[in-house]
Amino acid sequence: MTLQAEVVDVSRGSGDEENLYFQSRDISLLAFPNEEPRIETAKEIPLGDLPAHWAHVIRQRITTLFPQDTEGFMCALLTGEKDGIHYAVRSQMSTTGLSHVFSVSGMHVSLLVGFFMLLIPKKRLAAICGIVAMLVFAAMLGFAPSVTRAVIMNTILLLAPIFKRENDPATTLSFALFVILLGNPWAIANLGLQLSFLSMAGIFLFASKLHNKIIGKIRSRKDSLSQKFLRTCSVNFSTSLSAMVLTLPITAITFGTISLISPLANLLLLNLISLIFTSGFAILIAGIVTPFGIALAWLLSWAIRLVMYVMEILAALPFSAVEADSPYFAAWLVAAYMMLAFFLLLRKERKLRDLFAATAATLLCAIGFSLLDVPEGSVTMLDVGQGQSILLQSGDFTAMVDCGGDSGDADGETAARALLSYGHRELDALILTHFDKDHTCGAEQLFERIKVQYLFLPDISHDAGRREEVIAAAENAGVEICFVMQDMTLEAEDAKIELMAPVSDDSDNEGLCALLSMGECDILVTGDMSIDAEHELLKTHNLPQVEILVAGHHGSKYSTSPALLRKTQPQAVLISVGENSYGHPSQEVLERISAVGASVYCTDLNGEITITR
Repeated sequence: MTLQAEVVDVSRGSGDEENLYFQSRDISLLAFPNEEPRIETAKEIPLGDLPAHWAHVIRQRITTLFPQDTEGFMCALLTGEKDGIHYAVRSQMSTTGLSHVFSVSGMHVSLLVGFFMLLIPKKRLAAICGIVAMLVFAAMLGFAPSVTRAVIMNTILLLAPIFKRENDPATTLSFALFVILLGNPWAIANLGLQLSFLSMAGIFLFASKLHNKIIGKIRSRKDSLSQKFLRTCSVNFSTSLSAMVLTLPITAITFGTISLISPLANLLLLNLISLIFTSGFAILIAGIVTPFGIALAWLLSWAIRLVMYVMEILAALPFSAVEADSPYFAAWLVAAYMMLAFFLLLRKERKLRDLFAATAATLLCAIGFSLLDVPEGSVTMLDVGQGQSILLQSGDFTAMVDCGGDSGDADGETAARALLSYGHRELDALILTHFDKDHTCGAEQLFERIKVQYLFLPDISHDAGRREEVIAAAENAGVEICFVMQDMTLEAEDAKIELMAPVSDDSDNEGLCALLSMGECDILVTGDMSIDAEHELLKTHNLPQVEILVAGHHGSKYSTSPALLRKTQPQAVLISVGENSYGHPSQEVLERISAVGASVYCTDLNGEITITR
C-alpha cells in the first residue's frame, strides 16, 4: 500500500485521554491519507500476516456453514468480530452482563485448552497441542491483553505438572501482568486488561469459598445426577458473582449501567455458550474433512437461537440493568462494598447469608426509592448529541417526540432505558416531526426494546429521509401507524399533546409541530421547521404563550424566528445539540432568545434536561 498521509505521533505520554487510548493498544502513529492508496497485491501472504489471514478464513467458513441469523453470533464467539451482530442483540448482551462471552478472552482460551485435553488422552501431548493452539489463537486476535493473559496463565497451568511444580494462581496472575507490561507499560490503561485481571483476581479470592459455602448447604447423594447438576450451577454462579466483585465499579463508571440480572444470565447460559463454542470449532473442522458441516451447523444454530431468546427475555425484565448515575443505585453500590469490607474484616460470627440478605435488602430499597422518586409528570430532553429525543410521561401515559441523534441505534437504546428507568415497558405514542436521520435513527432500536402502541408521522414525500425504513420497522414490530394530515389532539388524564399537521411542503424538514401540555406548563416542539414555515404556522394557528420552547433545527439561525419568540414568549428555550460542523447553536439565535428574556439550556452543556410537575 502506497499513499501520502499526514502522520500524528501518539506514542508519547501527554496526559491526553485519546493518546492514552492508543498507547494502551500499542499504537504509535496515526496516518490520515490525503489521497486514495495505491495497492499492489502480494504474491504470497507474509508470515507475520498468516494469523490474521486464518481469522479471515474462519469468518468466511462460518458464513458458509451457518444460517444468516446465527453466523454473526458464531463469528463473535469464535473470533471476537461483533460487526455481524445486530445492535439489539449487542444491547441485550450488555444488559444481561454477557458481553464478556463475546469479547474473546480467558474463557475462550480455557475452553480451547479443555477441548485438546478432552480430545488427547496423553497429558504431555495434549499440553503441547494446547499451548500451540493458544498461541495461534492469540496471534489471530492480535494478542489482545485479555487473551494474552489467559495464554500465559494456561501455559503455566499446563507446564506445572510436567516440570513437577505447583501452580499458584496469585503468582501466575502477577507474572502474566508483568509480561504484558514488559512489552507495553501503557497497557495498564487498557480497559480490557483491567477487567480481565480484576475478574480473575475476584475469582481467585472468592469463587472457591463461595462455591464451598453454597454446596455445603446442599444435601444429596454424593454421585447423583442432581448433585452434579447443582455443583455445576454453584460453580457458574460463584464464578460469575466473584468476577463481578472487583469489576463492577469499573463497568458502572465506564458504561454507566449496572447489570443486576448478570448472575442469573450467566447461571442459565454460560454452560450452553461454552458448549456452543467448543462445538463450533469442531463443526469448522468437520466442515473441512466431511460433507456434514452445514447440517451440524444447522443443528447447533437452534442452541444459538435459544441463547438469544433467553437473553431477550432477561434483558426485557424490569430493572435487569439500572443506570449507575442514579443516586439511589450509586448509594446502593457504595453500601454494598462497605458491607463486603466489613464482612471480610469480621473474622468471627460472619455468615455469607447475612451479607447476601443485607445486599438484597438495600437493593430492594434502592429500587423502591427510585420508583417513588418518579414524578407525576415530566418532560425530558434526552442527551443524544446532534439530534432530538423528547420524552413526556404523565402517570401511566408516555409519549416521545422524535428518536434520533448522532449515534444511531445507541440513541434508541438511550430512549428505551429512559422509559425503563421510569418503570415503563410500553410507549403510548412515538411522534416523528420529520424523517431526517438525526430525528429517526433510534426508532428501530426503540421498537426492539419497547412496545410502542402508535406511531404518528407527517404525510410528506415518500422519498423523504428515512421514511420507508421507519415505516417498515414499525410494521415489523406491530406498531399502529397514523399519518397526521390535519391537526389532532392526544389526551391523557393529566397531559395533552396537540399535533399540528405540516403547514408547508417546501422541504423534507417541514413536518409536524407538537404542543405538549402538562398541567400549567406548555412546551412547543417545531422539529427542524424553517423560519418561512414558522411564519406560515403563525398565520394558520393561534399559538399560546408557552413556558418552554424547543429551539428549531438544533439552534440553526434559519429557525426560531423573532416572530415565533415574540408570539410564544417562552420562559426557557431548550436546544438539543451535540458536536457539529454547522455552528449550532448559532450566536444569532442565542441573541434572539436573549432579546425576549428567556433562559437557554443546551444538552451539550447541561446534559439531559428534565422539567417536572
